[in-house]
Parts: sequence; C-alpha cells; structure tokens
Amino acid sequence: MSEFDVLKREATKLERHLEDRVAKYQQLAQRITAASANNSNPYASKHTNRPSSLLDAAETGSINSPANTEEESTLSNDISRTISQMSEIVNKRMAPAAEVTGRNQHLLLVKRYREILFDRTTDYEKTRAAMARKRETMELFAGANTGDGGDGEVDHLLRERNAIGNSMKGVSSVLGQAEEIRADLKSQGMALRGVSGKVLAIAGGIPGVNKLIENIRKKRNRDDMVVSGVIASCILFTLW
Repeated sequence: MSEFDVLKREATKLERHLEDRVAKYQQLAQRITAASANNSNPYASKHTNRPSSLLDAAETGSINSPANTEEESTLSNDISRTISQMSEIVNKRMAPAAEVTGRNQHLLLVKRYREILFDRTTDYEKTRAAMARKRETMELFAGANTGDGGDGEVDHLLRERNAIGNSMKGVSSVLGQAEEIRADLKSQGMALRGVSGKVLAIAGGIPGVNKLIENIRKKRNRDDMVVSGVIASCILFTLW
C-alpha cells in the first residue's frame, strides 16, 4: 500500500469522525434552543401569569446547566482537535504526496477533502456562534430579572465584545480554509496547463505523421504505375 493510500485511509476516518461530532454538536444546539423556545414570546408575562420562556430559561439555567456546558465543551474540544488533525494530514501530507505522484485522481481527492473540511468547519463555527448568542441572551435576561443595575451594562458590553471576538476568530478560520482552497485551485490550474501543453505538442506532431503517410502512398502509386507499364510492355511485345 502506497503512502498516499495510507493517508487517504486516515483522512477518511477523520472525515467520518468529524461529521459525527459536528452532527452531535448541532443536535445539542437544537436541543438547547428548543428547550428555551417553548412559549417563545418574551412579552408573554405582560398578558398572562406565566413568565416568558427567555426569563424562565435564564432563571432555571437550562442553557448554562452543568450537563449542557460539559457536553458542549467536550464536543467542541473534540471537533477542534479533529479539524486540526485532518487539516494536518490533508494540507501538509496528502497534498505533497499527490504532487509527487502527479495523478489527477489524487489531486482531485485532496481537493475533495479540503472542501469537506471547509464545509464541516463552517457548520461548526456557525453553530458555535449561534449557541454563544443564545447564551449571551439568556445571561442578559437573567441579569435584567435580578434587577442588577450598576455594572450590568458594562458586563453586557464586555460580553458583546467577547462575542464579536469569537465571531472574528470564526471568520478568520473560514478565510484561512478559503485561502487553502484557492491555492489548491491554482495548483490544479498549473497542472491542467501542463497537460494542455503536452496535448498541443502531440497535436503538432500529427501533421508530420500525416506527411509521412502521404509520401508512402505516393511512392506506392509510383511503384504501381511502373509495374503496370512493365506488364503493358510485355503484353505488347508478345502480341507484336
């Protein structure tokens, strides 16, 4: 088994593991969102005796419960570690190995793994950002419900700054993946241009082959004419 095949097997295992972890992370986000979305009108307390779901979720800690926090942290660390491992294999090991073999199917496979890595990373970053925004909202409503006024606005601004910082990190990660894909496409374009040059060289040699065939055909016609003349002369000599 070649080195590229070994790396392909490792990348496939990481791809499946990453897809499973991201799916579970999204399920956790949906479960948390659904838990806080029941009776989702935040102004319901003005018209009924039942508190709004946002205040209720903030008071009961359904978003920031230890179980949810621990599960999210475990999944997040696992996803980040898997993304790092897969990026290492695809970009620093598979890509050079594919360039050494020079086979188009290997280059296309590297491109496919980079696209998968980009898609899974984007899904994870979007889900993580959505959960962070939901958590910030819950904490804001919890602070408003307790009536803390002094440092509440400052704390809220600090949380907003942290949320923006996390979003910027996510955007930077996505841009990094996009840059890697752009470099791969550039490499693919250079390979295609090389193949195109070889095809043109072969096409340029075809007229020479055609000319050779034409010369052979003319020589054969001349030989046929000579033979025909000799035969005609023999017939005429015999009749004479």
